[in-house]
Amino acid sequence: MSLARRSFLLSSLALAVGLTGCGFHLRGRVTLPIETMFVNLPVNNQMAAEIRRMLKGGTNITLVDTAEEADAILELVSSGRNREVVSLNMRGEAREYELTLQLTFRLINQDGAEFLPPTTFTGSRDMTYNEEDYLSRDAEEAMLYREIQQDLITQLLNRLATIKPISDEY
Repeated sequence: MSLARRSFLLSSLALAVGLTGCGFHLRGRVTLPIETMFVNLPVNNQMAAEIRRMLKGGTNITLVDTAEEADAILELVSSGRNREVVSLNMRGEAREYELTLQLTFRLINQDGAEFLPPTTFTGSRDMTYNEEDYLSRDAEEAMLYREIQQDLITQLLNRLATIKPISDEY
């Protein structure tokens, strides 16, 4: 066996052992302590569609069409966007912006008991502004807000994975 082949096999073995030893594994489906969920967001909303898609594909949840059929109801309590000037050029014009998106969700049952109290997820991105690229600024801003929204939805799903069943005992 050649030296190059032997070193390749040893490095591959070391990588495989290293990845299994650190606890790395592909993320599978998340099992939540509820079976049915109603997403109380507009049907034609892009964010709501993404939340529904990720819930269907990554959890054991069955989405239902009405709150009466659901074990849990996911509600958007509030949302907000902000664009703040971070730096100025020598003429006092905006050179860089910070885009911020804030979403607050809660998860309740039909009686109003909370699986997840109102929880706020916040994300931001920096956007440089160039006067020469004026026409593409709006498209870039929209793309960055979509990226932030995707990150916040992922955070929401990770938080949903930690919910505990509501117990009637105190």
